[in-house]
Amino acid sequence: MMTDIAHSKNDTTWRIRRMTPEDYDDAYALWNRTPGMHLHSLNNTYGGIVRLLDANPNTCLVAVDGNDSIVATALGATDGRKGYLYHIAVDEQWRGQGIGSTLVHRIEDAFQAIGIVKVGILVVADNEDGKRFWKHQGWKTRPDVVYFDHDL
Repeated sequence: MMTDIAHSKNDTTWRIRRMTPEDYDDAYALWNRTPGMHLHSLNNTYGGIVRLLDANPNTCLVAVDGNDSIVATALGATDGRKGYLYHIAVDEQWRGQGIGSTLVHRIEDAFQAIGIVKVGILVVADNEDGKRFWKHQGWKTRPDVVYFDHDL
């Protein structure tokens, strides 16, 4: 199983591991308190997230502290041609330590290992913190597309 150990500037320890169905309640609580997540826009029920984990076991990750409490999440999924990122969230008190960047890079590495060379993420228009994070990571907006969706 993939894990990392890192030490922050204030000597706190965290590690990365695969997300499991047992992580759902704590992950959902983090998402719920993270501005810009808009949890109503996708199937974020327990069953919906478990289906995502089952289909993408190597690209759905959490960062946990020394007590195995979730401090960040990053979910990666693929349709076989392109990768997508969902629910990149870092608990406010853990921000600025490189956890979000590390999670994203791990997912990108896993995508590359299976031949995925393009990754996308949707960021809610008013999520200024999210847009700053992605721009800082070197991601660019796509002026050539307009996103549509349809509820079934």
